[in-house]
Amino acid sequence: MPTTELVILPSDSLLPAIERELNRDPRLKSDNTKRGYKHDLRQFEQWRAGRPLSKMLVQEYAAWLQHQNRAPSGINRALAAIRWWARRVADLAFEDAGLGRGQREEVVTQAARVASIPDVKGNRGQTGRHVQYGEIDALLRACSNDQTPAGVRDGAIIALAAAAGLRRAEIAGLTLADFEVTDRAAGEAVVMVRGKGDKARTVDVCNGAYASLADWLAVRGDEPGPIFCAIRRGGHIQSGAGLTTEALAQMLTKRCKQAKIAKRTTWHDFRRTVAGDLLDNGADVVTVQKILGHASPVTTSRYDRRPDETRRRAMRGRHVPYYGGRLTED
Repeated sequence: MPTTELVILPSDSLLPAIERELNRDPRLKSDNTKRGYKHDLRQFEQWRAGRPLSKMLVQEYAAWLQHQNRAPSGINRALAAIRWWARRVADLAFEDAGLGRGQREEVVTQAARVASIPDVKGNRGQTGRHVQYGEIDALLRACSNDQTPAGVRDGAIIALAAAAGLRRAEIAGLTLADFEVTDRAAGEAVVMVRGKGDKARTVDVCNGAYASLADWLAVRGDEPGPIFCAIRRGGHIQSGAGLTTEALAQMLTKRCKQAKIAKRTTWHDFRRTVAGDLLDNGADVVTVQKILGHASPVTTSRYDRRPDETRRRAMRGRHVPYYGGRLTED
């Protein structure tokens, strides 16, 4: 497909090319990112309706999304996908032997202009929530009441998420080789986590999370492969088959229902909870950043979902002297 066609084709013809390039780009390591880009680019292509890709058109699309009452964060996710596609089109132009020099320069120039579009400003407030200790306790009790291998496995997953705040994809990607006991007597271990951008970090596992994980590994066995395996009906553990991120989402929904937790709860809420609890316990933002695997402490600060009482308690600790402000008569 000539590169010039990539900027004018209608969505039905262009989406297969987008999907192919999503899979070809080595910089896109996360399946979640690929799915998100594909979704956002499909919506953009349907809106574009075959009009040539240009900076002004993308700016018009961002304005249209604002008129649709889309949150700034959602608009910026869409813009990130479009900027990626623009840069990819420019790369493809250099591989297209059928383009003349003038055509190639035009494609690259237009793509660079699109890639330069900044994010929109604004904030709709925080999403997600802080998972209360009692809710975590109820989830773990629900898993403990399930006297099957799935109950042991799910308890270990929830305990690990509640202790360390791993992303859903990070949980799914853990293998037995990533787990190492550091002090068996004290009940401590570490897991090597591969996060966004294929960045590795070491996460400590102790107390109840260690015990829950040890229980699961005793059931699972020591065969190489994913730590958290799929389980067939009848309790048969498939040691070579890991859980998908969608399976993890379904599992959490199931366990929340069993624990009678009515509020919507996601795996990312555990990350927000870990961030807030660590800050409450005196950890500095940089330490929390390293534990959660954030690229910037600014991102970590946005994860704080502790209740308003935390803010009030902090402010009550600020002492301001008072000597009276009323006027007195001589």
